[in-house]
Amino acid sequence: MASRKWIGSACLAAGLLLGFQSNALAYDKPAYDNQVRVSLGSASSLPFKLESLFELENLSSGEKTLLVPGVYLTAAASGTVTTITAGNDSYQSSAGFRISEVQNASPKYAKFTSATGVYKGASTTGYEKISTMKKAEAAEYLSSFTDSSGTVWYNIQLAGGSKGWVSSASTLLADAPSSLSLFSYKQSGKSKTSSFKGTAEIKSSGGKATLYNLLGMEDYVKGVIPNEMATGWPTEALKAQAIVARSYAEASKSVSSTPSSQVYNGYTSEAKDTNAAVDATKGQVVQYNGKTIQAFFFSTSGGRTANIGEVWNSTQVPYLVSVSDPYEESRLASWTEEFRSSALIKSFGLPAGTALYSIKANAKGANGEVGSVTLITSAGTVTKAGNESVIRHLFPTTSNSYGYLMSNWFTLTAQPSITVQGAGSTQNQYSIKGASVMTASGETTVSDASVQVQTTSGTVSQESDPASITVDGKGWGHRIGMSQYGAKGYANHGYTAEQIIAHYYPGTTIRK
Repeated sequence: MASRKWIGSACLAAGLLLGFQSNALAYDKPAYDNQVRVSLGSASSLPFKLESLFELENLSSGEKTLLVPGVYLTAAASGTVTTITAGNDSYQSSAGFRISEVQNASPKYAKFTSATGVYKGASTTGYEKISTMKKAEAAEYLSSFTDSSGTVWYNIQLAGGSKGWVSSASTLLADAPSSLSLFSYKQSGKSKTSSFKGTAEIKSSGGKATLYNLLGMEDYVKGVIPNEMATGWPTEALKAQAIVARSYAEASKSVSSTPSSQVYNGYTSEAKDTNAAVDATKGQVVQYNGKTIQAFFFSTSGGRTANIGEVWNSTQVPYLVSVSDPYEESRLASWTEEFRSSALIKSFGLPAGTALYSIKANAKGANGEVGSVTLITSAGTVTKAGNESVIRHLFPTTSNSYGYLMSNWFTLTAQPSITVQGAGSTQNQYSIKGASVMTASGETTVSDASVQVQTTSGTVSQESDPASITVDGKGWGHRIGMSQYGAKGYANHGYTAEQIIAHYYPGTTIRK
């Protein structure tokens, strides 16, 4: 009897060693509905953190590895080669990595306190070692077995689908996270780290690694709206923004997380009312002749939006035309900036000390948008022309976060405040800083911020480069498409999201 019992136990042990006992299925990776690819940042080294179980896929070899929740990763680029480091562990790929959220994993997972061998059977002798698990890695837990010496072995399933056994001496079991799958990353220029839904992807080029976020359209739009419109704004304005942002992303195919595209701060920035606006408009996009449009939008028009063909020097589009903005209420509707001549001399690429004699802003657009600016200087006449972005960058300022004019819809008032007496004539100009002048003690170069000028009534102090160039402007942004403050105003006057969109994009329709 004892002999037969021993043989039965041995047979049972053999079954466990071969891993036949479990019928657990491998985890799933979600397919995103209308997937969006968002560029989050680019640098030679990118640190980020995984807040749940994620699968690391080497896009060169196809090798897959589960990574533990809470692991800190750093992606570094060397040419086109990406290296991901987690503590003392590292992974390398010439095609980059995809770090996918996982679903329907086993209720428990195994993690490792040190490098741990995975064997075909529950023993380090007599069975082939099929893999070595790193501290940053995880595996799905299937079952347990205690050998004759009292050692507990865990049957696990690796990311590639193979199964094996690991010793509990260097293996811990943990409950699989039931919360939302998120990864976190601090975007450039942000004071705080943000969490993001979906999948991360790392690609390297030119010595820089770029971090992308892959996720479904609706989750993406939920991470956009509270950053483009303030939570608490009228519901119809938020709904209009959701439809427009969705349209922009669908037509653009690939987007960034910055104001140059749409401001996206992920799951961290989501809010109840903006999420409700996204849900209420699910799948809705703006179309023209049956095609989803790249629905541009901006902060403030200043009273009228702009024709795209005039401010971007592009082909005119029927639905991106100048329309009135009667209900817009924004502190940015009008503004004033003052400039010293030296700032413009520098932005125009002229040598320091060049004297500015005259300046003119040349209107081009239907509303008076500026298409070029001309300087007459001691180094000659220079005209800079271009789209609204080029013109705005000619006027550097510290009054806003962008560092340049808020729009290209402005007028310019300039009055030379200095008269220089030459050998046979006088010259009106804006500055004498950097100029050579004759004094009682000989010729000298003006380098101070102010100079002492002798007049008939005595000596007075005069700025050598006064802020005598005044720019009076309207609006903030490129002013093409929908004004966000204008949409708010329309909503406050009882207009629906559909009516708001019809106003700012004439001739378009909303389709799902």
